[in-house]
Amino acid sequence: MFYTDGPLADFARHDAEQQAQLEKLPVCCECDEPIQDEHCYEINGEYICEECLNDNHRKVVDDIVC
Repeated sequence: MFYTDGPLADFARHDAEQQAQLEKLPVCCECDEPIQDEHCYEINGEYICEECLNDNHRKVVDDIVC
């Protein structure tokens, strides 16, 4: 990154570069956010971030067993 005499222009350029990088990432089908972690899960062809997988799909076996 290089800086100029215009800090607002520098910020706008940096923000645009970051947004372009985010648009390249896969999107979680649960929360619709770009997955920025090192790994994610693919279930039935859809990507799910680790946070959504743990929050929405993780169950304790003792709670399921009758």
